[in-house]
Amino acid sequence: MGRFGPLSWGRLRQVSAVVWSAAGSLAAWWWLLFCQGFFWRTDVRLPPSRDPETWPSVCVVVPARDEAAVLPASLPSLLAQDYPGRAEVFLVDDGSTDGTGELARELADRHGGLPLTVGSPGEPPAGWTGKLWAVRHGMGLARARDPEYLLLTDADIAHAPDSLRRLVAAARAGGFDIVSQMARLRVASLWERLVVPAFVYFFAQLYPFRRIGREGTRTAAAAGGCVLLRAEAAERARVPDAIRQA
Repeated sequence: MGRFGPLSWGRLRQVSAVVWSAAGSLAAWWWLLFCQGFFWRTDVRLPPSRDPETWPSVCVVVPARDEAAVLPASLPSLLAQDYPGRAEVFLVDDGSTDGTGELARELADRHGGLPLTVGSPGEPPAGWTGKLWAVRHGMGLARARDPEYLLLTDADIAHAPDSLRRLVAAARAGGFDIVSQMARLRVASLWERLVVPAFVYFFAQLYPFRRIGREGTRTAAAAGGCVLLRAEAAERARVPDAIRQA
């Protein structure tokens, strides 16, 4: 049997380190690809749903702060929803300095569509983030209309004409208290092309879309930019008070 000198043992240790590193990398990739709910498949969409016999009332709450640059594209898309039931939009101007509230009123006068109410909550009290304080104010305004559902959506998101109808149809068909969709994110600049996909896949790795959409799963998640909530369930869960510091 041959003997190993110091140089041979050093090479053997180097080879072993490479093998273990490769095996670890292979195991990590295997776990990511097959044990994380196929998170890299981000093609999950709302399933086709039959229209309900009657369409419930919905109030749309839109927190907005300095959104004048994007509001001409996003707000008219909400006002133009082809929703068959009663629906109303509440835009909450969270201390904007660019005329967001005034622009929202002008757009509503110009485009028509769903009724629009513009409110302002004032400065948030201690323990509240500005956006969630605005959401709380908007939900308070909406409560006077006694809606069955609330749609919470960001001011920079443009909606397809059937967006609200499809969300409500999915909620009614499945008996869900919450239905959410992730917006298609804008990727125009080189920086956005580098950062945005990484953000989406990181979120999907934490909450695989196929897994959270599966009936009976114990994992739940929602994209905060577009969330349809049953109003009674939101009140029962103390939304947004329970997450006021998020």
